[in-house]
Amino acid sequence: MNTMTTPQLLDALHAHYIKPEDRLSQAGAGAVFLTEVTAPGSNRRADAVYLGLWQSRGAGDIDVCELKTSRSDWRRELDNPAKAEAWWPYSSRFWVVAPSTDVVPAEEVPEGWGLMIPNPRGRRFKTVVKPAVREPKLTMNLLLTLLKNTETTRVNALRTQSMRLQQEHHNREQQLRRELSSKNDPEIKHRLDALAQLEKDLGFQIGSSSWKQQVDPALAGRAIADYIRNADAQDKALDDIGYQATSLERMAQRLTEAAAELRAIPASKKTA
Repeated sequence: MNTMTTPQLLDALHAHYIKPEDRLSQAGAGAVFLTEVTAPGSNRRADAVYLGLWQSRGAGDIDVCELKTSRSDWRRELDNPAKAEAWWPYSSRFWVVAPSTDVVPAEEVPEGWGLMIPNPRGRRFKTVVKPAVREPKLTMNLLLTLLKNTETTRVNALRTQSMRLQQEHHNREQQLRRELSSKNDPEIKHRLDALAQLEKDLGFQIGSSSWKQQVDPALAGRAIADYIRNADAQDKALDDIGYQATSLERMAQRLTEAAAELRAIPASKKTA
């Protein structure tokens, strides 16, 4: 049996509809691939919704996809068709997508549904069962749902790309530092090793900006300086307390010795 996790199957389905390199390009604007979309007037969510915008991408077509990666998950879907019913009027085609026909056999697919499975020889999925095709019901609630999810999807994609680029920049920076440290002054290597240890202990990377797990040098410097100043102030206060305690102990010792000397003097001398 061909096994895949739901995220793996979802990513492959995304690539089926839109090439990975087109997802943030102008070409990618010809279609939209959305995930976890709630049906208008319902709380039922589709795993994936594809909306064609250009004629070459099936303009106006709305493909709703349910992903199933196990037999038990597929059986629950058959026992509860409410999710499909919620999206049915708003879709051009309704698909079930599975890793293989071992998970979803063709003979178990309800009438009107389609079945797709990954093609090991290419990006595009293989159609096992063709779905019924119809004109989707277009309502204001549907348009608002698609627009909201489209914006969220774009923002998340841009954020993911930004994080990836920042990580690549940091990795490249670290690589260049290591290369330079191996070729130049041992003192440089020592300082870079100290920086790497500092980043490890802080749990943050020191970079050009402060975002997520990265802090800029100025912010890191101020935070460390504040901590050291506070630690120094606490140490000084403890030293002062210790000095005062030592002085009191010495004074108590002297008083104890003086009292002992007084007690040792005969009573006749005390009254003389």
